[in-house]
Amino acid sequence: MKSASMARRAAVESGSPSFSCANALLILVSALLALGPPVAAQAPQKNVLILSQGRGRVSINQMEASLRAHFSEPVNFSIVDLDNPRFEQESYQDNLAEALQQGYSGERLDLVVAVMTPPLQFAVRYRDKVFPGVPIVFMSIDSPLPAKMWPGVTGVQSASGVRETIDLALRFHPDTQAVAVISKASGPNKHWYIAEHSELLRHQDKVREIDLLGPASPELLQRVAELPPDTVVLFQLYPEDADQPAFGALDVLASVAQRFPTYSILPHIILGRGGVAGASYDPTKDAVLAGELAARVLSGERADSIPVVQNSDSIVSVDWRQLRRWHIPESALPPGTRVLYRDPTLWEQGRKYFLTGIAVILVQSLLIFGLFWQRTRRRKAELKLEKSEEKFSKAFRQSPFAITIVTARDGCYVDVNGTFEVQTGWKRDEIIGRTPLEIDLWVDPDQRTTFMSELREKGNIRDLEVKFRRKDGQIRTSLGSAEMIEVNGELCALSVIADVTERKLAEEAISGFGRRLIEAQETERTRIARELHDDINQRLAMVAVSLKMLKQGLPNSDQKTSRGIEEACAQVSDLEMDIQTLSHRLHSSKLEYLGLEAAASSFCRELSERQNVKIDFRCHGLPEDLSGDVSLCLFRVLQEALHNALKYSGVNQYEVSLDCVSQAVQLRVHDSGVGFDPKLTTAGLGLGLTSMKERLKLVSGELSIHSKPQEGTTILARIPIGQGTIPDQRTTDRAAA
Repeated sequence: MKSASMARRAAVESGSPSFSCANALLILVSALLALGPPVAAQAPQKNVLILSQGRGRVSINQMEASLRAHFSEPVNFSIVDLDNPRFEQESYQDNLAEALQQGYSGERLDLVVAVMTPPLQFAVRYRDKVFPGVPIVFMSIDSPLPAKMWPGVTGVQSASGVRETIDLALRFHPDTQAVAVISKASGPNKHWYIAEHSELLRHQDKVREIDLLGPASPELLQRVAELPPDTVVLFQLYPEDADQPAFGALDVLASVAQRFPTYSILPHIILGRGGVAGASYDPTKDAVLAGELAARVLSGERADSIPVVQNSDSIVSVDWRQLRRWHIPESALPPGTRVLYRDPTLWEQGRKYFLTGIAVILVQSLLIFGLFWQRTRRRKAELKLEKSEEKFSKAFRQSPFAITIVTARDGCYVDVNGTFEVQTGWKRDEIIGRTPLEIDLWVDPDQRTTFMSELREKGNIRDLEVKFRRKDGQIRTSLGSAEMIEVNGELCALSVIADVTERKLAEEAISGFGRRLIEAQETERTRIARELHDDINQRLAMVAVSLKMLKQGLPNSDQKTSRGIEEACAQVSDLEMDIQTLSHRLHSSKLEYLGLEAAASSFCRELSERQNVKIDFRCHGLPEDLSGDVSLCLFRVLQEALHNALKYSGVNQYEVSLDCVSQAVQLRVHDSGVGFDPKLTTAGLGLGLTSMKERLKLVSGELSIHSKPQEGTTILARIPIGQGTIPDQRTTDRAAA
């Protein structure tokens, strides 16, 4: 790019006679050229020269944005403003062309964009001299184009808005008699006058045309003053930007707009200065379309092959204040009209304050509503609490159980109910503020200490059996539960207690009765076993001897009778064996004389031989001084468990173990048979299971059954033994097959 001094020196040395009048122009052009960006150091960029007339900078920016959106390569833009009062002079244009030629002689231009009609005419006229072969794209052109487009030229032709403006004026003012056209009949914008004159010919039967042609002057104002009433003015004088005269176009506009409704296809000039309305092309759409065409040309398309794009859309703009002045209703406006300078409504004027006030009112309303809601909620909660307290107080006073409330801090009584007074003999007023230890209520004080510690740790205790002492000294038994609660902000323990003394006595009576029944049963079993063994079995032996002696007395010829006697002897022998087995089952002498281990081992061996099954018996650590009651109980459980297994398991192999585990004797009988659901079986409690449970209960033992369908069954009988018992560490492992 040439520097400003180089361009200026080149112009001076050319010896042009018009240099003196164009000196300022050359300096301006040279400075604009000097502002061009430096040559790209990396990727080559496209160079675009924009020729404008100074009134379309916004449109130029929109065109550049549209071009970059459709063209990805870097683009360098240079803008030359051709707006000058002397631009219409041919010598000025010659000097300008020469300055541009010198300024761009060392640069490669890829595209020229002409904005408005005069720059387009200049670009076409001097293209061969300034930028030969460079394509041209034009925009913002509302003048007629030649029938045959110039080579290498395309662009966007815009609607002038003349027809729309005249139709709008006559619609707003139906009584119009004349239309005055204030314009220039010469110059670059004379096509506006020609277009307006042609359009008014369509309305010559309704209105007459009055032409006020020429530059702005006092004489033009005098002619305006002579216009008849019912006249509408079409104002087309463009203000001059340079060499401002003493009397200009805006002065004429101010005078005209005071007397007549004024319209123009240049709404940006008259609106806000007394003009009513005007229609013009959409500059944004025009710039976007031109940017798309420029991108296509830079991408390699020939400008000749791209037809000129018609931007036929026009935008109507009105001054709302002038609508009110000339009594034009807004309902008469065409759709899409831009209404400018509308007086703000009361809402628009005070919108900020209204919104602030509404927000404050809403916040206050929400706060008030929240307060009422909170108050209502609190009242409901209080009523609910009162009802709950009333219900609790009623239940507390009338409960059939003794209820106490003591502080967790020191264990003093806070309150007790009437049932507590009846059960303990202590009156409420006698014990409030005192502890159970002070009135000697707990038989075992250490149990209370443990109870309070566990309650503080867990928060609740269930089914605790306690012996307490009444005021009269009587010892009673109670069963109760306790839970930590808060009373008036203090942590307390709420206890619910039931006197179960009668129930415990009944249980002990039943237990004693059961023990006596079992003892009677065992005594009777022993008696029957001895009778079978000592009497019946001996008598059968005598019968067997008699039969054998009878056989010996028979002659050898009586073989039939001899065989009958032999069969009878065999039957008697089997009967002897069955009676002996029954006798051992009813009462095991081995259990009485040899102990549980020998009796259990013998029973498993005899049962396996008799039933043809396999029983694995193991014994480990069984105490030598095991009591007879415990031994008998476990032996009977073993008998019942094995007989049940043989009957229901469906297998022929079983496991039996006797162990001393954790200060308890444990009997385990296991099979891998069909199993069952213990819940369904124990719900009915068959005689076998009931008998085992009752026997174990008499010796403080417990029975547990583990079984699932198709997963076998395990029966565990566990009886605690005294701490002083020393278990024998001998181990006996026997297998009876």
